[in-house]
Amino acid sequence: MDGMNQEKKGQILMDGTAVNWTRNEGENLADVLDRIIGEIPKDRTIVGVKLNGASAGRAQVADCHEEMFTLEIETEALSLLLEEVLSDLLHHIDSLLLVFGEIGANLRRGTLTAVFGSPDKKDETGGVYMQGLEGIVATQVLVEEVGRIERQAGHDSFRLSFIEESDRIDSILSGMLGAQENQDWILLADLVEYEILPILQRGRGKASEALSRQVEILREENRVVA
Repeated sequence: MDGMNQEKKGQILMDGTAVNWTRNEGENLADVLDRIIGEIPKDRTIVGVKLNGASAGRAQVADCHEEMFTLEIETEALSLLLEEVLSDLLHHIDSLLLVFGEIGANLRRGTLTAVFGSPDKKDETGGVYMQGLEGIVATQVLVEEVGRIERQAGHDSFRLSFIEESDRIDSILSGMLGAQENQDWILLADLVEYEILPILQRGRGKASEALSRQVEILREENRVVA
């Protein structure tokens, strides 16, 4: 055996194809994985790693000392991944527009149980109101994911145009919390209808435009669009 390399017995696959790999003296399997990842084309990204059929992180890979193993690396084209996340974001915003529309209408009618899911008007543990707040957080996570993919692809136009609204949401949510604590349901309705809903509507417009552009890019690349 070469003094610089250890004999390899395990199998490493990338997108189902065997990878020709070596393990230098002193390296663990995670070090090998890092080197392979560094050779992935810039227009692709890792979407999953499995060790012996189970999803694994770097720590689990590093702890593998078996001579016989199967390490599977799954990648996806950045353009396809971006289209998927933008589509998820658009559907998510659509659902939030319905949720906050319902919240605003019920606040105006004074049907607080329908908003908070409890006779206790200050309860924050249920109802569509909590769903809406959790949905806002999920939206921000999706926006950050779009930004991450775009930066990896070498551009960041969508995130920069949308993140300004995300930052503004923080101050609006603070105002909503204050209105809820003071049981000022008219102010809460105003914040929902005149602040949150317009932000979501503008965000939907930007997400829709970005998705349309990405679909065109995929068509130019002759990739399948769902």
